[in-house]
Amino acid sequence: DAATREQAQAGGFTVVDAATVLATHLNHLMQSHAAALLGRAEVQELLEHARRHVPGLVDEVVPKLVPPALFQKVLRNLLEESVHVRDLRGILELVGEFGSANADPAALTREVRIGLAGAIVQNLYGPVRDLGVLAIEPGLEQLLVQALSPEAQVPLDPQLADMLCAQAADAARAQEEAGLPACLLAPDRIRAPLARLLRRRATRLHVLGHAEIPATHSIQIDRVIGVPA
Repeated sequence: DAATREQAQAGGFTVVDAATVLATHLNHLMQSHAAALLGRAEVQELLEHARRHVPGLVDEVVPKLVPPALFQKVLRNLLEESVHVRDLRGILELVGEFGSANADPAALTREVRIGLAGAIVQNLYGPVRDLGVLAIEPGLEQLLVQALSPEAQVPLDPQLADMLCAQAADAARAQEEAGLPACLLAPDRIRAPLARLLRRRATRLHVLGHAEIPATHSIQIDRVIGVPA
């Protein structure tokens, strides 16, 4: 009630009404499951909306260059890592540029992410140009490249994977508690599989490839994961 709210405010607490809490929770749930919610009908609606503004671009790209199923998979890959797809025109242009040479959704998504790097970094860091990131201990990073790269022959040791996930979750939590974005910088060739691995425990951690750092920005390493306790 009003009296309870006034007492809480007097004690230095932030009072949030139930409707705001519910809306925030629902928004988080929708973002977390956006990829699963993006079906063929939703993709068609997005394309129809884009066609009203750039009809030639839509007709040139889908389905002439890439089939609708491939375009849907690229959008889902982006949403799974909380990359906004509101700039559909930009995504279509990138798919049109690289789609004819990439029938593999992962490879095409990688090119699209690099093309959207400025927007991805802007969404995470805002106007900041000096980006504080997490990094992987060099020896461990080399092991991950050997185990997670497309041509890898030996899988990643499960205990090492658990250790990595636990440290990544702790480091991400520490970054957020310090008011900083929880972003890990990783080699481009293992960025996607590493992001999938760490998503098990570090659900709010963003994994960026070196090619996704705009030339206008610099990086500083805030924390290193993979160092023995």
